[in-house]
Amino acid sequence: MMIFNHGCSHNVDGTGTRLVFYLKGCNFCCDWCGAPESISPQVQTMYYPNRTVIAGQSVTADWVISKALRSKALIDGVTFGGGEPTLQAEELISVLQTLQADQIHTALESNASTPAYKAVIKHVDQLFSDLKTLDHNKFALRINRNSSLLDTVKSNLQYAACNHKDLTIRIPVITGLNDQPADQQMLAEFLQQIHRQGGKFKVELLRQHHIAEPKYAALRRDYPCKGVSVPDDGCMAEFKALLNQHSIEVL
Repeated sequence: MMIFNHGCSHNVDGTGTRLVFYLKGCNFCCDWCGAPESISPQVQTMYYPNRTVIAGQSVTADWVISKALRSKALIDGVTFGGGEPTLQAEELISVLQTLQADQIHTALESNASTPAYKAVIKHVDQLFSDLKTLDHNKFALRINRNSSLLDTVKSNLQYAACNHKDLTIRIPVITGLNDQPADQQMLAEFLQQIHRQGGKFKVELLRQHHIAEPKYAALRRDYPCKGVSVPDDGCMAEFKALLNQHSIEVL
């Protein structure tokens, strides 16, 4: 299993205090990504002004399980983020099964775009999945050239909403991608359709930020969103109100 980091968080990557493993490798290349070191499945060197960081570590399933068991008394559960964790589905499922057998709460953060997604989420107590856009052209330009993956995302989210007991759909609100009324209307109508089909989920809106800009410099990469203004409070409030009008619960 390839990871690029691990550590603890509180009420960010799941309920309560979480031990989080960040899996390396992603089939998306979002130009606003907050963790660009997560995209490549290979070990990378990050060159900061005052230090060098190695991003990438190959670990065994037993190593992950051991870390979790030693922390069991101090945490409320274990979360797997990324990157895209379901790209490492075989090892991930093995770890999830062991953790659940040891009564450790599990959570997953996923872009919902892989064939393995449905198999993985069967072993997850709490699920966070992204929905970024429903526009195939924007998807191809800013996320993955293979825009057919968007259809997989839609199908997987519909499945998860109807079959998983604790799903939060996260929508990153990104300038030029989904910050305009027409894009938000499409998203609201799609989610309303899932809701009417019996799907159960909550929505979390995540505002675009520029916190990761130094990471791009450390990777010797240009920052794609340099100088781009982020959605303002009015945009966020209007999007939330629109979702509420479509009977969608927003956190």
